Amino acid sequence: MGVFLIITSSLFFSLGGYFGKLVVNTTEMNALITSFSRYALGAIIMAIYMLISKKSFKANKLGPITKRAIFNSGAVILSTLALNYTTLTNANILHLTYPVFVVVLAPFITREKSSKSAYFYLLLIFLGSYIISDPDFSHINLGDLAALISAVFAGLAILYLTESRKTECGSLIVFYVMVIGTFINGVFVIKDLRLITLDSIGIVLLAAISGFLGQVFITQAYKYLDSAKGAILSMSRIVFSALLGYFLLSEPLTIRILLGILITTYALFAVSGYFKNKRINLH
Repeated sequence: MGVFLIITSSLFFSLGGYFGKLVVNTTEMNALITSFSRYALGAIIMAIYMLISKKSFKANKLGPITKRAIFNSGAVILSTLALNYTTLTNANILHLTYPVFVVVLAPFITREKSSKSAYFYLLLIFLGSYIISDPDFSHINLGDLAALISAVFAGLAILYLTESRKTECGSLIVFYVMVIGTFINGVFVIKDLRLITLDSIGIVLLAAISGFLGQVFITQAYKYLDSAKGAILSMSRIVFSALLGYFLLSEPLTIRILLGILITTYALFAVSGYFKNKRINLH
């Protein structure tokens, strides 16, 4: 169940990035309007859901859930800001280096230990991701730097999500993330709210819905997965981004990209335990 949820979250996050890039390419608005819309829409939906289901708004441990919200918001702001200055591919590949920080920092924050095989498959996924994106690192621009820093925030956000899931229900975590994220993002998009038109509101809403659903699925996924495994599986977003580029943006699907997808997919299946379970069933 955890693997399915994390892969589904990656699909929705990829769609959110795609719609965010469309906002940059087709309107005068900053890409951050999509992250603000995601949080604002999510806060409203979660508040209504929790009121109807009569769930408590009180957290058992406020520290981890607040840190989760703050680091998540910082990661989303920086990765979305990157879309204004760099390509969708570069923004994705640099942001998705966050599993490194999860694997490295997990023993210090969540006391989780990663297996040696996890490090091996992490390297395989990086190789596949690099082959797919073929990024240009000959110079560093503001977008690339923002995406890389967002990876640090995302790694910390994942670790505190794991901590939050030990004491809180998924709906409460999502609610806190959405409310805090709305206020933090709102500071940066006040002037862009005036630029929303009937022609652009559809794309903004699609980005918001995709990002919100991605947040819901990833929160539920960490009920079943540890930090390192979940973070590595989240790199499936690279594969989805490549496929979205081919089918929706008419980008070429070359042998190089197919090779990268093959390597990444194999590593994702391996780290999910699929091949191990297959061997057990055969015996």
